[in-house]
Amino acid sequence: MDQIKHTFHNYRVSDQKREFLNQRAVAIWITGLPASGKSTLASNLEEALLAKGYFTQWLDGDYLRNGLTKDLGFTDTDQEENIRRCAEVAKLFLESNIITICTFISASERLRNIARDIIGTSQFLEVYANCPLEVCVQRDGKNMYGRALRGGITNLSGVDFPYEPPRFPWLQLYTSYHSEEDCSNQLLEALLPRIKI
Repeated sequence: MDQIKHTFHNYRVSDQKREFLNQRAVAIWITGLPASGKSTLASNLEEALLAKGYFTQWLDGDYLRNGLTKDLGFTDTDQEENIRRCAEVAKLFLESNIITICTFISASERLRNIARDIIGTSQFLEVYANCPLEVCVQRDGKNMYGRALRGGITNLSGVDFPYEPPRFPWLQLYTSYHSEEDCSNQLLEALLPRIKI
């Protein structure tokens, strides 16, 4: 059977015309162990950016696994496909000049490099929510760690699946040492110069 050849069209809406949003689009890729504070940081950032008149989209791993990636499990192959799909979605938002906040464990350097290659290095801002495992276990409102330790969940980062911290993140936030407000402010202050036109 012949394969269909895909044709890529040149969009008539140029980057200059998209600048009516008055912002520079980037992907803030927040990585970290489960319960390290990724979603809290994303929620606070989205709210602060909206208050300043910026347009954003938040892509969260848990939400996307209820739809776009619900057919995937947590094997190495499935995790790679999960990140590939999510990064492709983020890229579409960036092409519309929308600041995109991404919260994915993305447990290895290899997975994060897949996302970086799809999104583009210049627009990929890796944020590491650095929190010790023991603190994450204490914070775990979903009891993911408890279920993993009892065998109810497999391939959970920090339990039976390794987590590789980023070696050179764009920003590292120590979410167990600093308050939620301090970490959120650090993120916002670092980001604003990157998105202002």
